[in-house]
Amino acid sequence: MNTIRLYKFKDSIGRKIQLFSKESNLDPLDNHIDTNFLDIEIVTEYIITVPVDFTYEELSYKELLGLCGSAKQTIEHYFIKNINDYDMV
Repeated sequence: MNTIRLYKFKDSIGRKIQLFSKESNLDPLDNHIDTNFLDIEIVTEYIITVPVDFTYEELSYKELLGLCGSAKQTIEHYFIKNINDYDMV
């Protein structure tokens, strides 16, 4: 068995977080910021155990969604939405 990570953002599931830069990642220490006024995007990371012969490309979106439902661990990543490469703060 292998462990893989899948990332869900809105209606897409992929093997990498490609849309956001590390600089726009909200740190848990940023809790003092009133996030109600920020445009925040959430990417959910699923840590999943799969068979050795698992092939990601052969699965439909519904199958990937079911696979994410069986994740042994999930992590939510919060990002400040960027406009013109600047973080909205």
